[in-house]
Amino acid sequence: MMDSLRNFLTGPRLFIVIAACTLPFVFLGTSSLATNTPTSLGSINGENITQGDFQIATNFAIQKYKNIYGENFDFNSLSDELQMDIIKQELIAQKTLLSGARSLGLINDHTKREAKKTIVANKSFWIDDSFDEGVFEAQANANGFTKDEYVNQISLLLASEVYRTAINPYVFSSNEEAKDIATVLEQSIDINFIKIDSSDLKNSITNTQEELKDFYDSNELLFYSDEVRTFQYFVLNSKDYKDRVVIPNDYLQSAYDNYLLNNQNKTEIRISHIMIDKSKYESSEIAYKKIQDINNLLLDGSDFSSLAKQFSDDIVTKDIGGDLEYFDNDTFPIEFSDALNELGLDDISKIVELSDSYHLLKITEYNKYQVESFDQMSDIFTNELIESESLALMRDDYDSIDSMLLADNSLTNVADTLEVAEILAETTTLNNFNLTLFNQNIKDYIFSPDSEIGTLMSFDINDSIFVISLAEINPPSLIAFDDVTNEVNNLLSENKTESKKLLLADEIIEAKESNTVVTFTSAYDFISSDTFVDVKRSSSLLPQEIIYEAFKIKSGNSFTSVANNGDTYIVDLTSINYPSKEQIDDVFEEYKKFSEDRYLNLFNQLISNDIFNSSNVNLNNIVF
Repeated sequence: MMDSLRNFLTGPRLFIVIAACTLPFVFLGTSSLATNTPTSLGSINGENITQGDFQIATNFAIQKYKNIYGENFDFNSLSDELQMDIIKQELIAQKTLLSGARSLGLINDHTKREAKKTIVANKSFWIDDSFDEGVFEAQANANGFTKDEYVNQISLLLASEVYRTAINPYVFSSNEEAKDIATVLEQSIDINFIKIDSSDLKNSITNTQEELKDFYDSNELLFYSDEVRTFQYFVLNSKDYKDRVVIPNDYLQSAYDNYLLNNQNKTEIRISHIMIDKSKYESSEIAYKKIQDINNLLLDGSDFSSLAKQFSDDIVTKDIGGDLEYFDNDTFPIEFSDALNELGLDDISKIVELSDSYHLLKITEYNKYQVESFDQMSDIFTNELIESESLALMRDDYDSIDSMLLADNSLTNVADTLEVAEILAETTTLNNFNLTLFNQNIKDYIFSPDSEIGTLMSFDINDSIFVISLAEINPPSLIAFDDVTNEVNNLLSENKTESKKLLLADEIIEAKESNTVVTFTSAYDFISSDTFVDVKRSSSLLPQEIIYEAFKIKSGNSFTSVANNGDTYIVDLTSINYPSKEQIDDVFEEYKKFSEDRYLNLFNQLISNDIFNSSNVNLNNIVF
C-alpha cells in the first residue's frame, strides 16, 4: 500500500548528489568518453577539473543509471549531448560538495586513514579472503591512477560525503500532519462505471477489400520497408594468436627465480589494535596514562579483544575486538611496521605513539607464504606469457591495420595480409542491428549517412578487433499491397476503433441523461457496466490511471477517460468514504514515517537546487 502511495505522491526519487563513499571508485572501463577531452577542463568553485575527475564523474554517472535501469543499461545509447550534460552535472555536484568539505577542514589525515580502511575492506581487491596489494595496484593503474592517487581520490570522496551528510536536516513531522495525510490517503470511493473494451470493439470491425485498398493508397508512407544495409567484416581475437607465441628457453627458469626472490621471505600477518584518541582527553599526558592502564591490564592477563571493545576509541574496529585485518606497509603508518617487526603470533607491542593517538598492537594471525615448486608454477608462467604476448601480437596487427586503412586497401587485401581465414557478412536494418555481437559505435558507423561503400573502419571491442566495410545499401521501398494486407487491416481497424469509441462515449452520456443507458449498452458485446464500492487509491480493480482521476473529482460528478490499454471509461462518483479514528490509529506509525520521508525528499531537492544555482562553474568546451 505505502509503496504505491509514495509513487502516487512523490513521483521519481531525487538522484543522490554523490554516490555512497563507503564503496570504492567504480571501475567501468569508460575511458573512451574522455579520450578527446582537453588537458585542462576548467574549474568549479575553485576546484580544478582534471581528466581523472572527468573519468570519475563519468563512471559515477553510468553507475547511477545502471542502479536505476539495470546493469544492462547502455549509457552510450544516450545521445552525446545528453551524456555530456549528465557528466557535467555530476562534476558540478562532486566539486561543489568537495569545495564545501575543504572549507570546513574535512580533508585531513583522518579521511585519508578512513579511505585506506575502505580500500582494504573492499573485496574487489581481495584474493583468498584477504586484501591483495598487487590486485589493488593493478586495478588502480588500469584506470590511470597510482596507489597514492587512488587513496587521495577516495579521501576526497569521503570528505564530500561527510559534508553532504552534515547538511541533511533532522527530519521532524508532527503527529497532526501524519494524521491529515492518513485521512486523505485512506479514503475510499464508491463508483458506477461503463467500459468500452477497445480490443473487443476492434475485433468486431470488418473491413471490405475496397476499404483496405483505399487506406493503403492513401497512406503509402506507412508501408515502406526499412532501409537494409549489408556490411562485411573480419575479427581479430587475441586467442587466435596463441599458437604464434614462442616461449624463450630460459623464460620459465627466470620467471621462477623472480618468483622465489619476491616470495621466499614474504609473510602475512593479521593485527588488532586498541586506540586512544588524544583529542578526547584534556592532555596527551592523560591520554598516555589511559593507554598505560590498558597495557597494565594486558600484562596482568586480560583479554585483548575484550579490552578493545571496552576502551578503544576506534569506532570502526572496537565492536570487533580491534581487528584491523591484514597488515600492509602502504596502508598503515611506519610506526606500526617498526612495532611489529619483532613480534610473533599473539604477541602484544609496546605503546605506539602517532601524532593524534596511542596504540597497542597484537598479531592475531601469522602465515608464512607457501612457496610453490617449479613444476607447479610452470603452467602459470606459461599461460601468463601466452596471454600477454598473444594480446601484444594482436595489438601489433591493429597498428598495421591503421596504415593499411590509410592506404585505401580493400577488406580482402587487409584480410589476406593478416592471414585472416574468414570474411563474414551481415545484412540488417537499423532496428534489428545485433548489439550483442557488435556495439553502438559500429551501429552508428554502418547507418551513418556519411559512411561510404567500400571504405574500411576498425573498432576495438572487448579485446577483439573488428575491421568492417559497408558493402551495400538498399533504400526503403513501397511494399506491395498483397504483402501487407494484414498490417493494412490492423491499422484501418485501429483507426475505426478510435473514431467509434469517441462516438459511443458521447452516445452513452446522452443515454444516461435520457435514462436509456441500459437499453443502449446492452446492444453491444464490447460495452459493460459495473458498480464498485470502497475502492482505495492502491486498488487493482481498475486501471490505476482511472482510479487516480476518480479521486480528483467531487461526489456526484462524472468523467470520461481512456486507460493506457485503450479502454474508455465513463465513471460516476457516487460517494467518498472517510476513515474512522480507529482506522487512522491503526496506520498512524506507517504514515508518520512516510511524512518524514516526504520532508527529507523535499529538503534534498532544495540542497540539490542550491548546489547547482550557487556553483561557480568555469568549464572548457568538453566534447566527445
